Amino acid sequence: MHRPDRIKLLLLMSLFAAPALAAWVVHQVWQPTTVASYGELLPPAMPRFIGMTDAAGQPADLASLQGRWLLLTVVNGDCGPDCRQQVYLARQVRVAQGREQERVAQALIQADGAMPVEQAGLLAYRVPNSALADWPDPVRTYIVDPLGRVMLRFPVAADGKGMLRDLRQLLKASKIG
Repeated sequence: MHRPDRIKLLLLMSLFAAPALAAWVVHQVWQPTTVASYGELLPPAMPRFIGMTDAAGQPADLASLQGRWLLLTVVNGDCGPDCRQQVYLARQVRVAQGREQERVAQALIQADGAMPVEQAGLLAYRVPNSALADWPDPVRTYIVDPLGRVMLRFPVAADGKGMLRDLRQLLKASKIG
């Protein structure tokens, strides 16, 4: 075999070997940077609120919202300024999803006897005070996946940009909901 023929053969072999070599490098050698979420990742758990009722006083359950992502704000007491800010922020994050906003619902759960919160598109529920014993924070917003499991918990004084980024990543990666 002549020298130019060998060079052509080696170039042709390297052309076919390059994808396999690149895959090996990516899989074995290269380590991507970790992606940090703004919210705190929680072990998946189904939230249960015994005695939950909707705004009309009818028995309700979060299972009726399965199939959609849920921005859930849980208020342990009256909905003061911090609560109203969290509800407003969750609404803005939902609206900022654009055409994906139909995949996201927004809900508020608060104790019986608390002042109701009125907002367009907000699903408001009430529970007995004893049902909020497992939710120690006065006001906190969570993301619940379409299967009904709590996934993320945002800080008490949440930042809208961080919430928006986390929800966008979830919606982009998810094929359900």
